[in-house]
Amino acid sequence: MKLLSPAMIISLGIRTATAISRAVPIIFGAGFAVSSVRLISSAAKIHRQEMLEEKRLKSLDIHNDIAEQYRLDAGNPVNTRKRLEQIKESTPGAVNLMDRCLSQLDRMDELQKRQQMLLESNDAAYLKDTVNTLEQVEHEICLNYRGIVNQCIVSGPTADESKFDMDKIERSLSKNRELLDQSKELRKVSADWIDSYNEQENPDRSLLDSWIRTIRNTINGGEQL
Repeated sequence: MKLLSPAMIISLGIRTATAISRAVPIIFGAGFAVSSVRLISSAAKIHRQEMLEEKRLKSLDIHNDIAEQYRLDAGNPVNTRKRLEQIKESTPGAVNLMDRCLSQLDRMDELQKRQQMLLESNDAAYLKDTVNTLEQVEHEICLNYRGIVNQCIVSGPTADESKFDMDKIERSLSKNRELLDQSKELRKVSADWIDSYNEQENPDRSLLDSWIRTIRNTINGGEQL
């Protein structure tokens, strides 16, 4: 009522003026509420933007760290796996190619695991050189991915296999398949030799040693990318 002049009260009538006086605080309150909602919404939007930016920068730091670790040691299987997974996530056109590479790493992991289990279950520390040979194979397989990674870097995130030198890539993957097949055969020959060792003293190791030499020759004579 204090907001209305006497003339306005007389003109509008007591009941109408009273209704208006009661509505004014409600209107002001509603306006304040709307302003508050807008303010809160704006603050929430700013907070979301800050969180997204923080997440982006953190992701960038992780990306750079993975790339740096791979640069320092491209033969490390942990670094290699992270780098391939990173490219797979950032380059949709290279997903199938990265899956092929990761599948080879998975196969190598399984071969090493089985070889280690074979030695442990037979207390065959005398075949430690076979484990070392498989570690060399794993290192070589990782190094053979460097050319593939480089092609993905040069082609960028929009790259697909049509932009890659697939002949060169297939040579790298074929070399790795050869090493994996040889490693599988080494594991089989290792098991056969252990059986012979358990049955007799000083069994013939010539076949086992031959496979170790074959694998090392494949590594040393392979194409370096």
